[in-house]
Amino acid sequence: MDKSIIMKKFISYFLRGIFFTAPIIITMYILISAFNYLDSLIPINIPGIGILIIISAVTLLGYLGSLVFAKPIFTILETSLEKLPIFNYIYKSLKDVFSSFSGESKKFKQPVLVKLEKDIEVQRLGFVTETDLTSLGKPDMVAVYVPDSYAFSGNLFVVPKSSVEYLDIPVADAMKFIVSGGISGLPK
Repeated sequence: MDKSIIMKKFISYFLRGIFFTAPIIITMYILISAFNYLDSLIPINIPGIGILIIISAVTLLGYLGSLVFAKPIFTILETSLEKLPIFNYIYKSLKDVFSSFSGESKKFKQPVLVKLEKDIEVQRLGFVTETDLTSLGKPDMVAVYVPDSYAFSGNLFVVPKSSVEYLDIPVADAMKFIVSGGISGLPK
């Protein structure tokens, strides 16, 4: 057998092996790094105890935050923190992002196809985030957020309601499809 054919097969198998193992190795590295970092936040020399304490504390805060008598305390604390100049911008932005994915004020609840240009058939997949833009003087328009694939970014478009086609698919499936660049597929 020719050496060049053997070398091409070797390279082909090697690259295939990298494409197979890289996502697993990178995912494991990220999880182990995150675990070690969180575990090191509590300086107790028992592996795993730091992350266990953090998970317990966050769960306890979540429980206390959902209790009726604790809500006023959290509201007062939150209102006080929001008055700090730089903290206010960072905190409110992060809070809005987290609450848009969960909680009572979920914003990503309606996946849509949006046509951005009248004469072009290309559409983008996104989420209606606001249906009433009367305060902007645009009562016939909606706000559509279009996330970017493989990134934590996206664009907000204000488009005519007639340019939006509402989809009957779960939000999580739509987000996974967008973020993966369409590779993840959609449920049948």
